[in-house]
Amino acid sequence: MDTPDLWKDDRNWPRIIEFYTKAAERKHWKAMNNLATLYQTGVWGLRDPNTVLVTRNSKAAMALTEDAMRMGVPLAYAVMGNYYADGFGVKQDATSAWAFWQQAADMGSDYAQFTIGRSLLTSQDAPERSRWANTPIGGKMLECAFAQGNGNAAEELGVQYKIVNNDKPHALYYFHEGVKFGSTRAANYLADEFENAEGLAPHGVDQARADRYWLLGKALANNPNLRFPNLDKVLPLPPAKLPPWNGNKIDLLNAAKPAL
Repeated sequence: MDTPDLWKDDRNWPRIIEFYTKAAERKHWKAMNNLATLYQTGVWGLRDPNTVLVTRNSKAAMALTEDAMRMGVPLAYAVMGNYYADGFGVKQDATSAWAFWQQAADMGSDYAQFTIGRSLLTSQDAPERSRWANTPIGGKMLECAFAQGNGNAAEELGVQYKIVNNDKPHALYYFHEGVKFGSTRAANYLADEFENAEGLAPHGVDQARADRYWLLGKALANNPNLRFPNLDKVLPLPPAKLPPWNGNKIDLLNAAKPAL
């Protein structure tokens, strides 16, 4: 019912809340997180931005997140860190935010590992933006998140290898893996690179590959839940030969998705 295939305006939010609530009452941690996220962000209509579809509720979000923390859910600690970083339901406090993110990262949350890793990849401290310079640790955190299939971490590592290290082969690898993990930005980044004669493409402009990356990026933008573990079957990195394609978008996407 909460599928990205439906416009926000067309989803039955009362029923969605009802089902998430029933699952949360049964201690289903993903439902608890989904419901807490809805209460944290709220939902507004697309046709009429003034229409409130889900009202923000800091008390309900906090209660759900605290309950998940008591269950030992790593992501719940990361979400609590977000609350302190944003001042949502609590007094804004960067120190507390980092403490919760660190706890979540130590517990294995790839989201927290990515959050910390990205924040440490800076040339100088910027406390007002919750950023501190520690590139070696930042890189290790991103690698930990990447190892768990975090697309954002893959994209960030690709950027680091391209811009900071000037290492095109590694940059290509991380961006490509990011597409498999569901990163829209990684797909669009590669699409642009393969259209650029001075980009990451080993042999200059490769429009055929660029077209396929653009298609994947658009699909991921419409549905961030998509994953493409079989991407290499339809879009391998050079020097592998690009397999033929009949031009049907659905066929390409289905071939890259997990096997049923």
